[in-house]
This record gives sequence, C-alpha cells and structure tokens, in this order.
Amino acid sequence: MSSKIMLTGPLGGDYGQQFALDQPGRYVMGRSSDCDIQLATGHDMLSVSRHHCLLIFSPPNLVVRDLGSSNGTFVNGEKVGQRDHDEEPEFIDLDNGPEHELKSGDELRLGRLAFQVAVHDNVQLSDWETMPLSFF
Repeated sequence: MSSKIMLTGPLGGDYGQQFALDQPGRYVMGRSSDCDIQLATGHDMLSVSRHHCLLIFSPPNLVVRDLGSSNGTFVNGEKVGQRDHDEEPEFIDLDNGPEHELKSGDELRLGRLAFQVAVHDNVQLSDWETMPLSFF
C-alpha cells in the first residue's frame, strides 16, 4: 500500500486528462519539451511558462514551488509564487523558493490553467493500474 497523486485537468475546458505520480521525486510542469509534465502548446497554454512550477512528491506529501513563472502559480485561488515582472527567469533560485503543500481536493492553477489534485492513500498497485491514465 502506498500514496498516489492524480492531477486532472485542465479544468474549465473539455480536456479531462490525467497525470499520475506514483513514485517519489521532483516533477517540473510547463510547456518545454524537457518538463516531466509537459503541457501541450496552444492558445490556452500561453499563460503557462516553459518551466512553470515544481511538484515535490515525498509520499504521502506533495508540495508545489513556483519556478519563476510570469503568470503565477495558485493553490485554491491563493498566489503561491511568481517572479517580479522585471526579473529574468534565469536569475531565479530554483532550489530555495517557497513551497506550498497540496492536499486532495485542491485546485492547482498555472496561469489560467487549473488542475484538480487527488491524493489516493493506501492504494494497492493492482487498484492503481485500473485507474484511468493519460498524459498531456
């Protein structure tokens, strides 16, 4: 038995895609091809930075850290990070920014894109394999 994280979104659209985190680690979300969770490009995605935020999964805990995004990272409508408009992203200290804990039911918003967070505790691997899973 272990903890699993499911991100569903973007909310407010007809995407309904899911991304699962089932291993401890650090996961970068953004538009760049080198992101762990790469969001598709397109008009809706323009508010998401190339390297927007970092998810740190240490079961059963999940935290988010903004990576100097231009449009901000929000949890349940509260801004948890964004670079100053006169600050260049390459000068952001990516390893020491403020972190915000995520819980099941939280809304994680990157710019204008919102994702629903679900934490599944004490899930057996066989149960997890039957959950729907698709990648962005």
